[in-house]
Order: sequence, then C-alpha cells, then structure tokens
Amino acid sequence: MKIVVANQKGGVGKSTTCILLANYLALEKKDNVIILDMDFQDSIYSRWEKEKELYANDPLYEVIKMEVEEYPKYKVHIDSLQGGHVIMDMPGRLDTNELIAVYQDAEVIVCPFAYEKMTFESTMFFVQVAKHVNPQVKIVFLPNRLKSSVNYELKAAVDEQLAQFGTVAPALPDRVGFQRIDTVSISSDIRGVLDNSFGYIYNEYLETI
Repeated sequence: MKIVVANQKGGVGKSTTCILLANYLALEKKDNVIILDMDFQDSIYSRWEKEKELYANDPLYEVIKMEVEEYPKYKVHIDSLQGGHVIMDMPGRLDTNELIAVYQDAEVIVCPFAYEKMTFESTMFFVQVAKHVNPQVKIVFLPNRLKSSVNYELKAAVDEQLAQFGTVAPALPDRVGFQRIDTVSISSDIRGVLDNSFGYIYNEYLETI
C-alpha cells in the first residue's frame, strides 16, 4: 500500500505521524514497512540514522532519503515491493510539478491537521488539489494534538467540510508522550490512543492488502 502523509500546511505533525504510523504497522500489525523521507528537512531519516547506531536491535523498518524529483525513476522498484506499506513523508508545499507524480501514485493520503482557521483553509486547498490530480485516492484526515479546549462547534463544522473529500479519524490528543517518540518503539502512555486513531485507519484503509 502506498501511503502519503501530507498537508501543505507546515507544523501539523506530518513527520511525527509518519513515524507513529510506521511504528504501529511494524509493531502492532507485524507488517513490512518502508519510509520514503521526501521532506527537504530529512528529519525522519536523520533520526532513524542516529537511533540505528544508538540501539542494538535491528531497525523496525528501512528509511530511504529521496528527493521528490527522483520518485518516477524508482517507481518501478516501489511497485515491485510485495506485502507491505510504503509510507511517504512529503514536503509542506504544492509548488512543484514533480509532486504530481507522487500524488497520482498514492493509494491513501493521511492528512494531519489542527482545528484552527489557517490550518483548515490550507488543508481544504491541499485536498482539492490532491483529488484533482488523483480522483481515486482515499483520504483520511487525522486531527493532531487535539486540545481539551477545542471549540466543538468549530470541530463539527470542520469535520462536515472535510467529509466531502474523505473521513476523519479519531483524534490524537495533545499529550507529552507524543514529544518523546522514536523509530523503535511505542511508549505505553500513548499506546491506547494510538490504537484508537491508527487502528481506525488500518481497519478502514490498509487491512485489504
């Protein structure tokens, strides 16, 4: 399954979502996973490299650093992978034609977002573009770092608008545990809420492989 984690709005937790989803699939579902780090910051790849040296155990999955422009060249190799998931961490922009090839190839887009006006507007623009270049892609929205003070009238209105393009997964709450993630484990203090959110995504979108 080709899973793109994306939103053109920065700071919504794309890289964190990538790592959490990869850890969940590898540890809880025992699925094979590869991450393609296409974000120009290379944050996942850098963390994975450091933790690969730090921990004695074999890595849970491979992380490959890849420029967006390189994707078409390696597409045939990605297509040949059997029985697993390729999770792609995307840059927070839509200003280059090279991104189109990735979005056209995606089977599922996981779109982290927050319940605030600027993020909502950016998210709506992003999913409209994504659906334009790939009408068949399935989109699941992941509310990230949900605060207890969220305006529930705003939440209901946002969910209603997003439902035009996909489904809204159970939210990841704003917890300190999400600031201490790594590429080798799932901490006990976030395991339950992670299963709530990513279990939904898995059952609805990923279990068919």
